[in-house]
Amino acid sequence: MELGWIDFSKSERDQVFNILDLLGEDGLLDELGIAPIRDGFSELLFPGTSTIQTRAKYFLIIPYILKTLELNNETNDPSKLNDDLERMEIKCAKCLLGKHPGENGIIGRNAILNNGWVQRPPSNIYLAGLRKYGIFNFRYSILKYFNVICSRNKDNQTTLKYGNSSDKNEFEHDDFNAGVENFSYLNIPIYTNKWHEDLEINLNQEEGEFLKKQIIKNCEDSMLAYILKEDMYDFIYYGNLDELDDNLIDKFPPYIQKNYRDAISFSEFVNVLIIRYNLIVSNYENKDAIAAFEDVKDNLKDISDINFSDIMAKFKINSDKLRIFLDKSKELMFEGKMDDLDKLITNREIFLKGRNRARSYNPGKYGNDKWFGGDKLNYRFYEVKVILGDIFKSQGVTVDAESK
Repeated sequence: MELGWIDFSKSERDQVFNILDLLGEDGLLDELGIAPIRDGFSELLFPGTSTIQTRAKYFLIIPYILKTLELNNETNDPSKLNDDLERMEIKCAKCLLGKHPGENGIIGRNAILNNGWVQRPPSNIYLAGLRKYGIFNFRYSILKYFNVICSRNKDNQTTLKYGNSSDKNEFEHDDFNAGVENFSYLNIPIYTNKWHEDLEINLNQEEGEFLKKQIIKNCEDSMLAYILKEDMYDFIYYGNLDELDDNLIDKFPPYIQKNYRDAISFSEFVNVLIIRYNLIVSNYENKDAIAAFEDVKDNLKDISDINFSDIMAKFKINSDKLRIFLDKSKELMFEGKMDDLDKLITNREIFLKGRNRARSYNPGKYGNDKWFGGDKLNYRFYEVKVILGDIFKSQGVTVDAESK
Protein backbone atom coordinates (compact mmCIF):
# COMPACT_ATOMS: atom_id res chain seq x y z
CA MET A 1 0.00 0.00 0.00
CA GLU A 2 1.37 3.42 -0.96
CA LEU A 3 1.07 6.34 1.44
CA GLY A 4 0.63 9.97 0.43
CA TRP A 5 -1.11 13.24 1.14
CA ILE A 6 -3.33 15.65 -0.75
CA ASP A 7 -1.07 18.38 -2.12
CA PHE A 8 -3.01 21.47 -1.08
CA SER A 9 -0.13 23.91 -1.45
CA LYS A 10 3.62 24.26 -1.98
CA SER A 11 3.95 25.53 1.60
CA GLU A 12 2.19 22.52 3.10
CA ARG A 13 4.21 20.17 0.88
CA ASP A 14 7.45 21.76 2.11
CA GLN A 15 6.42 21.23 5.73
CA VAL A 16 5.86 17.52 5.06
CA PHE A 17 9.26 17.22 3.36
CA ASN A 18 10.94 18.90 6.34
CA ILE A 19 9.52 16.18 8.58
CA LEU A 20 10.64 13.46 6.17
CA ASP A 21 14.17 14.91 6.24
CA LEU A 22 14.46 13.97 9.89
CA LEU A 23 13.80 10.34 9.03
CA GLY A 24 16.44 10.09 6.35
CA GLU A 25 19.63 11.81 7.53
CA ASP A 26 22.94 10.02 7.13
CA GLY A 27 21.22 7.27 5.13
CA LEU A 28 19.88 5.79 8.37
CA LEU A 29 16.35 4.43 8.06
CA ASP A 30 15.93 4.82 11.80
CA GLU A 31 14.54 1.33 12.24
CA LEU A 32 15.12 1.63 15.98
CA GLY A 33 13.95 5.21 16.55
CA ILE A 34 17.24 6.91 17.45
CA ALA A 35 16.65 9.97 15.21
CA PRO A 36 16.20 12.51 18.05
CA ILE A 37 19.69 11.84 19.44
CA ARG A 38 21.28 11.62 16.00
CA ASP A 39 19.75 14.95 15.00
CA GLY A 40 20.75 16.51 18.31
CA PHE A 41 24.41 15.69 17.77
CA SER A 42 24.23 16.78 14.12
CA GLU A 43 22.89 20.19 15.09
CA LEU A 44 25.27 20.51 18.03
CA LEU A 45 28.35 19.91 15.87
CA PHE A 46 27.23 21.34 12.52
CA PRO A 47 24.22 23.65 13.03
CA GLY A 48 22.28 24.92 10.04
CA THR A 49 23.37 22.07 7.77
CA SER A 50 21.51 19.07 6.37
CA THR A 51 22.25 16.00 4.30
CA ILE A 52 20.45 17.41 1.25
CA GLN A 53 22.46 20.62 1.05
CA THR A 54 24.98 20.60 -1.76
CA ARG A 55 26.95 23.85 -2.06
CA ALA A 56 27.53 26.91 0.13
CA LYS A 57 26.53 29.34 -2.63
CA TYR A 58 22.84 28.60 -2.06
CA PHE A 59 23.11 30.35 1.32
CA LEU A 60 23.52 33.51 -0.79
CA ILE A 61 21.46 32.72 -3.88
CA ILE A 62 18.21 32.26 -1.93
CA PRO A 63 18.41 35.57 -0.03
CA TYR A 64 19.47 37.30 -3.26
CA ILE A 65 16.28 36.05 -4.89
CA LEU A 66 14.13 37.02 -1.90
CA LYS A 67 15.66 40.49 -1.81
CA THR A 68 15.06 40.92 -5.53
CA LEU A 69 11.42 39.92 -5.13
CA GLU A 70 11.06 42.26 -2.17
CA LEU A 71 12.58 45.26 -3.93
CA ASN A 72 10.74 44.74 -7.21
CA ASN A 73 7.39 43.66 -5.82
CA GLU A 74 4.42 45.32 -7.47
CA THR A 75 1.79 42.77 -6.57
CA ASN A 76 -0.59 42.25 -3.69
CA ASP A 77 -0.67 38.50 -4.33
CA PRO A 78 1.67 36.40 -2.14
CA SER A 79 1.01 33.36 -4.31
CA LYS A 80 2.41 35.19 -7.32
CA LEU A 81 5.59 35.98 -5.39
CA ASN A 82 5.81 32.31 -4.45
CA ASP A 83 5.54 31.41 -8.14
CA ASP A 84 8.15 34.05 -8.98
CA LEU A 85 10.48 32.50 -6.41
CA GLU A 86 10.24 29.12 -8.15
CA ARG A 87 10.68 30.73 -11.54
CA MET A 88 13.86 32.50 -10.40
CA GLU A 89 15.24 29.34 -8.77
CA ILE A 90 14.79 27.48 -12.05
CA LYS A 91 16.40 30.34 -13.96
CA CYS A 92 19.39 30.27 -11.59
CA ALA A 93 19.70 26.49 -11.94
CA LYS A 94 19.77 26.78 -15.75
CA CYS A 95 22.33 29.56 -15.53
CA LEU A 96 24.57 27.49 -13.24
CA LEU A 97 24.26 24.44 -15.46
CA GLY A 98 25.24 26.51 -18.46
CA LYS A 99 28.19 28.01 -16.62
CA HIS A 100 29.31 24.77 -14.90
CA PRO A 101 28.06 21.81 -16.98
CA GLY A 102 30.22 19.27 -15.12
CA GLU A 103 30.11 20.79 -11.64
CA ASN A 104 28.77 18.82 -8.67
CA GLY A 105 26.06 20.11 -6.38
CA ILE A 106 23.85 22.10 -8.74
CA ILE A 107 20.33 21.43 -7.53
CA GLY A 108 17.84 20.44 -10.21
CA ARG A 109 20.32 19.22 -12.81
CA ASN A 110 18.47 16.03 -13.73
CA ALA A 111 15.03 17.57 -13.43
CA ILE A 112 15.89 20.44 -15.77
CA LEU A 113 17.47 18.10 -18.31
CA ASN A 114 14.09 16.33 -18.32
CA ASN A 115 12.12 19.59 -18.59
CA GLY A 116 10.96 19.46 -14.99
CA TRP A 117 11.82 20.83 -11.57
CA VAL A 118 12.62 19.40 -8.17
CA GLN A 119 10.13 18.76 -5.37
CA ARG A 120 12.63 20.16 -2.88
CA PRO A 121 13.89 23.50 -4.24
CA PRO A 122 16.91 25.26 -2.70
CA SER A 123 14.64 27.74 -0.91
CA ASN A 124 13.25 24.84 1.11
CA ILE A 125 16.51 22.94 1.58
CA TYR A 126 18.44 25.95 2.91
CA LEU A 127 15.72 27.80 4.83
CA ALA A 128 16.55 26.42 8.29
CA GLY A 129 20.25 27.19 7.78
CA LEU A 130 19.50 30.72 6.61
CA ARG A 131 17.57 31.30 9.82
CA LYS A 132 20.25 29.67 11.95
CA TYR A 133 22.98 31.87 10.49
CA GLY A 134 20.98 35.07 10.90
CA ILE A 135 20.65 35.67 7.16
CA PHE A 136 16.86 35.29 6.97
CA ASN A 137 15.31 36.43 10.23
CA PHE A 138 11.70 35.44 9.67
CA ARG A 139 10.44 32.55 11.77
CA TYR A 140 7.48 31.52 9.64
CA SER A 141 7.14 30.11 6.13
CA ILE A 142 8.32 31.93 3.03
CA LEU A 143 4.71 32.24 1.91
CA LYS A 144 3.92 34.12 5.14
CA TYR A 145 6.95 36.29 4.45
CA PHE A 146 5.48 37.14 1.05
CA ASN A 147 2.27 38.08 2.81
CA VAL A 148 4.23 40.66 4.79
CA ILE A 149 5.87 41.97 1.63
CA CYS A 150 2.49 42.36 -0.03
CA SER A 151 1.11 44.06 3.06
CA ARG A 152 3.89 46.61 2.86
CA ASN A 153 3.16 47.14 -0.79
CA LYS A 154 -0.46 47.97 -0.01
CA ASP A 155 0.73 50.23 2.80
CA ASN A 156 -2.21 49.11 4.91
CA GLN A 157 -1.29 48.13 8.45
CA THR A 158 -4.57 46.36 9.06
CA THR A 159 -3.79 43.79 6.41
CA LEU A 160 -0.97 42.47 8.62
CA LYS A 161 -3.68 40.48 10.39
CA TYR A 162 -3.86 38.19 7.37
CA GLY A 163 -4.50 34.48 7.28
CA ASN A 164 -7.45 32.25 7.98
CA SER A 165 -8.59 30.88 11.32
CA SER A 166 -6.20 27.95 11.07
CA ASP A 167 -3.26 30.38 11.14
CA LYS A 168 -4.16 32.06 14.45
CA ASN A 169 -1.90 30.00 16.67
CA GLU A 170 1.02 30.65 14.35
CA PHE A 171 0.78 34.40 14.86
CA GLU A 172 0.06 34.71 18.55
CA HIS A 173 3.54 36.15 19.20
CA ASP A 174 3.43 39.80 20.20
CA ASP A 175 6.53 40.70 18.19
CA PHE A 176 5.33 39.35 14.85
CA ASN A 177 3.91 42.64 13.58
CA ALA A 178 6.23 44.97 15.47
CA GLY A 179 7.90 47.44 13.13
CA VAL A 180 7.02 45.41 10.04
CA GLU A 181 6.74 48.45 7.83
CA ASN A 182 10.40 49.40 8.38
CA PHE A 183 12.12 46.18 9.38
CA SER A 184 14.06 44.01 6.93
CA TYR A 185 14.17 40.29 7.59
CA LEU A 186 17.09 39.78 5.21
CA ASN A 187 20.66 40.30 6.33
CA ILE A 188 22.73 40.42 3.14
CA PRO A 189 24.78 43.62 3.09
CA ILE A 190 26.67 42.45 -0.02
CA TYR A 191 23.54 42.44 -2.21
CA THR A 192 23.63 44.22 -5.56
CA ASN A 193 20.91 44.33 -8.21
CA LYS A 194 23.37 42.73 -10.66
CA TRP A 195 23.98 39.62 -8.58
CA HIS A 196 22.43 37.33 -11.20
CA GLU A 197 24.75 38.46 -13.99
CA ASP A 198 27.32 35.76 -14.75
CA LEU A 199 26.13 33.73 -11.76
CA GLU A 200 28.75 31.31 -10.33
CA ILE A 201 28.35 28.25 -8.11
CA ASN A 202 31.53 29.23 -6.27
CA LEU A 203 31.52 31.89 -3.58
CA ASN A 204 33.44 35.04 -4.28
CA GLN A 205 35.70 36.40 -1.55
CA GLU A 206 33.14 38.82 -0.14
CA GLU A 207 30.42 36.16 -0.04
CA GLY A 208 32.73 33.68 1.65
CA GLU A 209 33.78 36.19 4.29
CA PHE A 210 30.15 37.10 4.94
CA LEU A 211 28.98 33.50 5.33
CA LYS A 212 31.97 32.67 7.51
CA LYS A 213 31.24 35.66 9.75
CA GLN A 214 27.56 34.77 10.08
CA ILE A 215 28.26 31.16 11.08
CA ILE A 216 30.89 32.18 13.64
CA LYS A 217 28.61 34.86 15.09
CA ASN A 218 25.44 32.80 15.32
CA CYS A 219 26.85 29.31 16.07
CA GLU A 220 29.90 30.20 18.14
CA ASP A 221 29.84 27.11 20.37
CA SER A 222 29.79 24.63 17.49
CA MET A 223 32.56 22.60 15.87
CA LEU A 224 31.58 24.16 12.54
CA ALA A 225 32.11 27.74 13.76
CA TYR A 226 35.41 26.89 15.46
CA ILE A 227 36.77 25.28 12.29
CA LEU A 228 36.01 28.49 10.41
CA LYS A 229 37.24 30.79 13.15
CA GLU A 230 40.60 29.03 13.40
CA ASP A 231 40.93 28.29 9.65
CA MET A 232 41.30 24.56 10.28
CA TYR A 233 41.70 23.60 6.63
CA ASP A 234 42.87 20.04 7.40
CA PHE A 235 39.37 19.11 8.59
CA ILE A 236 38.02 18.64 5.07
CA TYR A 237 40.63 16.05 4.13
CA TYR A 238 39.44 13.37 6.55
CA GLY A 239 37.34 10.58 5.08
CA ASN A 240 34.97 10.09 8.02
CA LEU A 241 34.13 11.99 11.16
CA ASP A 242 35.45 9.25 13.45
CA GLU A 243 38.83 9.40 11.72
CA LEU A 244 39.85 12.81 13.09
CA ASP A 245 43.19 12.34 14.83
CA ASP A 246 44.04 13.52 18.34
CA ASN A 247 46.29 16.32 17.07
CA LEU A 248 43.31 17.91 15.36
CA ILE A 249 40.79 17.21 18.12
CA ASP A 250 43.11 18.70 20.74
CA LYS A 251 42.92 22.05 18.94
CA PHE A 252 39.26 22.41 19.88
CA PRO A 253 38.05 23.76 23.23
CA PRO A 254 37.30 21.06 25.84
CA TYR A 255 33.51 21.34 25.49
CA ILE A 256 33.69 20.76 21.71
CA GLN A 257 36.05 17.84 22.25
CA LYS A 258 33.49 16.31 24.63
CA ASN A 259 30.61 16.88 22.21
CA TYR A 260 32.62 15.24 19.45
CA ARG A 261 33.64 12.23 21.52
CA ASP A 262 30.09 11.76 22.82
CA ALA A 263 28.81 11.81 19.23
CA ILE A 264 31.37 9.24 18.12
CA SER A 265 30.60 7.01 21.12
CA PHE A 266 26.90 7.13 20.27
CA SER A 267 27.66 6.31 16.63
CA GLU A 268 29.71 3.26 17.66
CA PHE A 269 26.94 2.09 19.98
CA VAL A 270 24.26 2.46 17.31
CA ASN A 271 26.53 0.70 14.83
CA VAL A 272 26.42 -2.44 16.98
CA LEU A 273 22.62 -2.27 17.09
CA ILE A 274 22.46 -1.91 13.32
CA ILE A 275 24.84 -4.85 12.83
CA ARG A 276 22.72 -7.02 15.09
CA TYR A 277 19.59 -5.83 13.28
CA ASN A 278 20.99 -6.97 9.94
CA LEU A 279 21.96 -10.31 11.42
CA ILE A 280 18.41 -10.78 12.68
CA VAL A 281 16.75 -9.72 9.42
CA SER A 282 18.96 -12.05 7.36
CA ASN A 283 18.37 -14.96 9.73
CA TYR A 284 22.06 -14.63 10.67
CA GLU A 285 23.28 -15.23 7.13
CA ASN A 286 24.35 -11.74 6.02
CA LYS A 287 28.10 -12.07 5.44
CA ASP A 288 28.74 -8.35 5.80
CA ALA A 289 26.95 -8.28 9.14
CA ILE A 290 28.83 -11.37 10.31
CA ALA A 291 32.17 -9.77 9.43
CA ALA A 292 31.17 -6.44 10.95
CA PHE A 293 30.26 -8.07 14.26
CA GLU A 294 33.58 -9.92 14.31
CA ASP A 295 35.26 -6.51 14.16
CA VAL A 296 33.42 -5.11 17.19
CA LYS A 297 32.63 -8.11 19.43
CA ASP A 298 35.80 -7.79 21.52
CA ASN A 299 35.06 -4.12 22.28
CA LEU A 300 31.44 -4.38 23.40
CA LYS A 301 32.18 -3.42 27.01
CA ASP A 302 33.96 -0.25 25.95
CA ILE A 303 31.31 0.58 23.33
CA SER A 304 28.54 0.20 25.91
CA ASP A 305 30.22 2.69 28.27
CA ILE A 306 27.90 5.57 27.47
CA ASN A 307 25.56 7.71 29.60
CA PHE A 308 22.23 7.97 27.81
CA SER A 309 20.54 9.95 30.58
CA ASP A 310 23.07 12.77 30.18
CA ILE A 311 22.81 12.70 26.40
CA MET A 312 19.01 12.79 26.36
CA ALA A 313 18.99 15.58 28.95
CA LYS A 314 21.41 17.58 26.80
CA PHE A 315 18.99 17.47 23.88
CA LYS A 316 15.85 17.76 26.03
CA ILE A 317 14.53 14.43 24.74
CA ASN A 318 11.70 13.24 26.98
CA SER A 319 11.09 9.70 25.80
CA ASP A 320 11.08 7.12 28.56
CA LYS A 321 10.65 4.27 26.07
CA LEU A 322 13.73 5.34 24.08
CA ARG A 323 15.80 5.75 27.24
CA ILE A 324 14.71 2.35 28.58
CA PHE A 325 15.54 0.71 25.25
CA LEU A 326 19.00 2.29 25.13
CA ASP A 327 19.80 1.55 28.78
CA LYS A 328 18.71 -2.07 28.43
CA SER A 329 20.70 -2.41 25.19
CA LYS A 330 23.72 -1.01 27.00
CA GLU A 331 23.33 -3.54 29.81
CA LEU A 332 22.99 -6.52 27.48
CA MET A 333 25.85 -5.35 25.29
CA PHE A 334 28.12 -4.98 28.32
CA GLU A 335 27.21 -8.51 29.48
CA GLY A 336 27.62 -9.94 25.98
CA LYS A 337 24.08 -11.32 25.92
CA MET A 338 23.52 -11.07 22.18
CA ASP A 339 20.47 -13.33 22.05
CA ASP A 340 18.69 -11.13 24.55
CA LEU A 341 19.86 -8.00 22.73
CA ASP A 342 18.44 -9.36 19.48
CA LYS A 343 15.09 -9.98 21.14
CA LEU A 344 15.12 -6.43 22.51
CA ILE A 345 15.88 -5.01 19.07
CA THR A 346 13.07 -7.02 17.51
CA ASN A 347 10.58 -5.91 20.14
CA ARG A 348 11.66 -2.30 19.66
CA GLU A 349 11.00 -2.46 15.92
CA ILE A 350 7.64 -4.15 16.45
CA PHE A 351 6.70 -1.41 18.90
CA LEU A 352 7.64 1.31 16.40
CA LYS A 353 6.29 -0.24 13.20
CA GLY A 354 3.97 -3.11 14.04
CA ARG A 355 4.55 -6.77 13.27
CA ASN A 356 3.56 -6.59 9.62
CA ARG A 357 6.17 -3.94 8.83
CA ALA A 358 8.91 -5.03 11.22
CA ARG A 359 11.58 -6.78 9.18
CA SER A 360 13.15 -8.33 12.25
CA TYR A 361 9.87 -10.11 12.95
CA ASN A 362 10.11 -11.79 9.55
CA PRO A 363 13.75 -13.01 9.39
CA GLY A 364 14.93 -14.31 6.05
CA LYS A 365 12.10 -12.73 4.09
CA TYR A 366 14.35 -10.02 2.64
CA GLY A 367 17.28 -12.19 1.62
CA ASN A 368 20.71 -12.40 3.17
CA ASP A 369 22.63 -9.82 1.16
CA LYS A 370 20.72 -6.59 1.78
CA TRP A 371 21.87 -4.05 4.35
CA PHE A 372 19.29 -2.04 6.29
CA GLY A 373 19.87 0.93 8.53
CA GLY A 374 22.81 2.67 6.91
CA ASP A 375 26.44 3.00 7.95
CA LYS A 376 27.97 4.62 11.00
CA LEU A 377 26.51 8.00 11.86
CA ASN A 378 28.52 10.82 10.33
CA TYR A 379 26.26 13.68 11.43
CA ARG A 380 26.19 15.53 8.06
CA PHE A 381 29.99 15.35 7.87
CA TYR A 382 30.23 14.87 4.09
CA GLU A 383 27.96 17.82 3.30
CA VAL A 384 29.77 20.00 5.84
CA LYS A 385 33.12 19.26 4.18
CA VAL A 386 31.77 20.57 0.87
CA ILE A 387 30.40 23.75 2.46
CA LEU A 388 33.65 24.35 4.32
CA GLY A 389 35.62 23.68 1.14
CA ASP A 390 33.57 26.30 -0.71
CA ILE A 391 34.23 28.89 2.01
CA PHE A 392 37.94 28.07 2.20
CA LYS A 393 38.29 28.26 -1.60
CA SER A 394 36.72 31.73 -1.56
CA GLN A 395 39.59 32.77 0.72
CA GLY A 396 42.17 31.64 -1.79
CA VAL A 397 42.93 28.29 -0.14
CA THR A 398 43.69 25.45 -2.54
CA VAL A 399 41.24 22.65 -1.84
CA ASP A 400 41.57 19.24 -3.53
CA ALA A 401 39.48 16.11 -3.24
CA GLU A 402 42.08 13.89 -1.59
CA SER A 403 41.30 12.55 1.90
CA LYS A 404 43.69 11.69 4.66
